[in-house]
Amino acid sequence: MSDLVELQQDEDVTEFSMDAAALGDLLGSRQKEMRAEWSRLEWIQRHIDGRIARTWMPEGADAEYKDLLRKASTPWLQYARNALAQGLFVDGFSDDDLWKQAWQANSMDGRQIKVNREVVGLGKSYGMALPGENGTVVMRPMSALHTFAHYADPWDEYPEWALYRTAKRGASYWDSSWYFFDRECWYRFTGSPATPQNLEVCRHDLGFCPVVQLSNTLDSDDAPESSIEAGIKPWKRIVDYTFTLSMVMRYGAFPQKWMAGGEIATDDQGNAMIRPSVDSLLHASGDSGETARFGSFQAANIADVVTGLESAKADLSAVLQIPPHYFMSKVINMSADGIEAEESPYFRNLEERKASLSEGYELWMRTAAAVLGKQALAQDTNVEVHWLDQRTRSLAQVVDAIVKLKTVGAPDSLLFAFIPGWTKQDVLDATASAARLEQSEQQILAMQATETAAEPAGNIDGSTEES
Repeated sequence: MSDLVELQQDEDVTEFSMDAAALGDLLGSRQKEMRAEWSRLEWIQRHIDGRIARTWMPEGADAEYKDLLRKASTPWLQYARNALAQGLFVDGFSDDDLWKQAWQANSMDGRQIKVNREVVGLGKSYGMALPGENGTVVMRPMSALHTFAHYADPWDEYPEWALYRTAKRGASYWDSSWYFFDRECWYRFTGSPATPQNLEVCRHDLGFCPVVQLSNTLDSDDAPESSIEAGIKPWKRIVDYTFTLSMVMRYGAFPQKWMAGGEIATDDQGNAMIRPSVDSLLHASGDSGETARFGSFQAANIADVVTGLESAKADLSAVLQIPPHYFMSKVINMSADGIEAEESPYFRNLEERKASLSEGYELWMRTAAAVLGKQALAQDTNVEVHWLDQRTRSLAQVVDAIVKLKTVGAPDSLLFAFIPGWTKQDVLDATASAARLEQSEQQILAMQATETAAEPAGNIDGSTEES
């Protein structure tokens, strides 16, 4: 965070800040609570990443068996999370100046992608806004996997304080680099929360902790709900079916051989000298070899396992409200109406996510306004973020709607926002260009009116009246 104002330690800062001992007492008393929350989120993240922590396997499972199990863990939940997050993209804000000074100046078009993914996957994420150099504002996302925020009241907009873990430095989990934020100052230190070392402090003079929680659901009683956690059990069934399919393809897709009677040659330790495989040949030795009988079992039906796998994917689709054709491997010819019907639950789900997530982004932008000294805007609860419309619409339909809305006096800034693929900057440029064009036309009309008024009135015979 090199863009932040330089850390300083003077009398003014010391008056409003905590020393290392006081900070250690505060954070040390919450250390168990922090670890419990981070462990809960890490458990969800492991499943999203497709990592199976513990699973049953038969005693004496060989390396081939373990390899098949490892390959069966496909990260379908990660794909589902991204499919939802890709429908969430903020591309505008009510105040154009703040949009440029805060959002675009901090590259939030790109940074929001990770925030939206985490909000969908883990249920929440965090963001901070602090004074930067030369009167600017620094906005940075903070992962919920490394952030702990303490709220005095569940309905508060801002936490009392927040702790952010940046990177692991030593062998111990708690031996890291840390940032701490409260109502008056922000701190940087190393070591553990209970024993801060190399403490540096800087005032931000905001009067509140400049950390914002962005939530997937707004509920004061419980932690924000993940949109992906409900899909963990269906995903595990997909893993089971995928592993079963791999086993069947490896061991059951070809006829298994059998032999009755006779003896198989063994080595000195009594182990069979051949191992049944696709291209192996069974041979019965000894005196009873002449009476041995050979045969093969029927090959396994792979199609039945594939049907079960597709059924498990359909369950995951229904639970997460994601169109089933997003998960299916086969391309199915569908009409436009059919696709719209399949995707309607998906877009309803997105609208719910936007309703909750908008509040966090709006508060984050208002916090940035407070940092920039725009107090009226910081207190304005009517500001809104604008979401990019991801629905598929033809350009002809959009243009027709824009022309009709223009006839009733709708402003250009709203009409241009309907054009598919246009960013907020495109809308601002087009609006400014349209305003310049309209101003030029008005000036031309005014000049023409002035010239007409200056011309002497003519009589019927072509003569002019003297003034």
